[in-house]
Amino acid sequence: MPPREVVTVVHRLSGWKLLAWLAASGPPALELDELPSLSDAHTNIVAGYIYGDGRSVVARFPRAEVELESFTAPPTPPAFLTPTGNTWKAEPEYLLVTSEGKRIEAKFLGLDSSTGLALLEAGESLLSGAPTGDEGDTDDPTVGQRIRLYAPISTSAPAPVARASTPQPDAGYIYLSIDQKEGLVTQVRPAPSGRPSRVVVNARVSQEWVGAVAANELGEVVGIVSQSRDGETQIVPMAAVHDACDRVLKLRGNAPQPWLGARGDAASQAPLDAWVNLGWKPEVALPHIEKRQGVFITSVAPGTPAALAGLQAGDLIASVGQRDVRNAEDFSLTLREAGVGSVVDLTVWRALQEEPLKVSVELKGAKNPALATAEAEERALHASLLGSEREIREVREAEVRLREASVGARETELALIGKRLVAAEQRAARLRSQLQLARAKVSAALSFNVETPALGSQGPFTGIAARMRLKMFGLNAIGLSPRSAAQLGASAGLLVVAVQTESPAATSGLLAGDVIETVNGAPVRRFGLRSLPPAPETSTLVFGLVRGGRRLTVSFSPAAGSEQQR
Repeated sequence: MPPREVVTVVHRLSGWKLLAWLAASGPPALELDELPSLSDAHTNIVAGYIYGDGRSVVARFPRAEVELESFTAPPTPPAFLTPTGNTWKAEPEYLLVTSEGKRIEAKFLGLDSSTGLALLEAGESLLSGAPTGDEGDTDDPTVGQRIRLYAPISTSAPAPVARASTPQPDAGYIYLSIDQKEGLVTQVRPAPSGRPSRVVVNARVSQEWVGAVAANELGEVVGIVSQSRDGETQIVPMAAVHDACDRVLKLRGNAPQPWLGARGDAASQAPLDAWVNLGWKPEVALPHIEKRQGVFITSVAPGTPAALAGLQAGDLIASVGQRDVRNAEDFSLTLREAGVGSVVDLTVWRALQEEPLKVSVELKGAKNPALATAEAEERALHASLLGSEREIREVREAEVRLREASVGARETELALIGKRLVAAEQRAARLRSQLQLARAKVSAALSFNVETPALGSQGPFTGIAARMRLKMFGLNAIGLSPRSAAQLGASAGLLVVAVQTESPAATSGLLAGDVIETVNGAPVRRFGLRSLPPAPETSTLVFGLVRGGRRLTVSFSPAAGSEQQR
């Protein structure tokens, strides 16, 4: 039997939230042919662990990123989301089912971005008797220990019963049983503090076991499964689970990760050429490389905590406080243990400096540090490109004025202006190339990934160029076929399902529920936004919309920060 602290968690994504998830996480070419209703839902079923007071339940959802999406639902739900008749009853978004079959509704408290664990709050206690607190778990797993994984798995419907008074199996029900798998602990990876940061078990289970609760033979909970692939199952140990729950409970909302805003790699893995290009003499760099300790910073994004503290590309971070840094993962774990808002003291070796420097950094918070770093780089490059393009215009205007002057020939001055123009155009070309690369990094970081370390390196997920363009505008949208668009009074286009606050889309007056039919007069299809200008901040677009059955236009001009509708 599983520990009594294990429950089944049913998570139903329905209504507008379902559309928001499809727009953010579905295939980029997804096109709705049938508009959903409130009764349509995407259901995730995972194991949950009762934490602390008996009302808190921690779980890992495969679609947790929908809770991090910042979107505004329409003030009045569209007619297509309103159920017809009075026979349909809304199901709870979160439902907890105990081993005794007790069903209790719960509400979402928050998501911990560092672990991907979500915390729910039940309407009543799930445990009979006194709460267990942390008495039912252990934070001391050992290699060779036998582990059992518990998860709700679909099963077939029970056989019909002859008695007419007994409810018969219904095709609308999902039948589950708590299944279990066994494995041995093969690795316990410690954090810099010495506490376990990750447990690896040789259990061969499918991805549907992500979120399973892991317990030892004594019934003590060891942790929660975070991923399973290539015959290895990784578990978030209870020490990390407790920290995640405490962060969410403190905020009563989503807990961000510590964010530094720099990129780097282990000193031993950075090639000598990279050191030399950033100002190091080979004879000085080689001893640091051979020592195989520290993190070599390759770039620092402007305006980030790292930049504000004075860190530079080419710096070697040797220690955090009294702890030596072994590699990038070790460094990220140290920052994660320090937490958002903390001030960490770094020992830094810098090129051409004979003694190490002491640098203090105040860590900010970000739900996705890789994305926050990439966006900071993109903003800085875009500002530089605007300045370079402004310089080009000014030089060209000066050239025109000089040529139109009635004074005699000014060949020398014209030659100087020509050189300035060539240099400015070359600089702008380099910035455009760098900006394209920065936007690719933004695209790669758009998918929420809780494994992203605080250094800002990329995780295993990649974004889609068309979706990146939508994110840059500050909206999520989903394609409509002519059939589904006709129900909203449109011919075709994109249904706006999410508008981020203070984004270019919000500033320009776009609302969730709008259907974008045209852009600059051209019809918008599934891939229509790929043809939009890559830098919306410098372009004025005219969106043809259908809003509540009425056609209107919106001038999309984020640079001016104005809204124009007619």
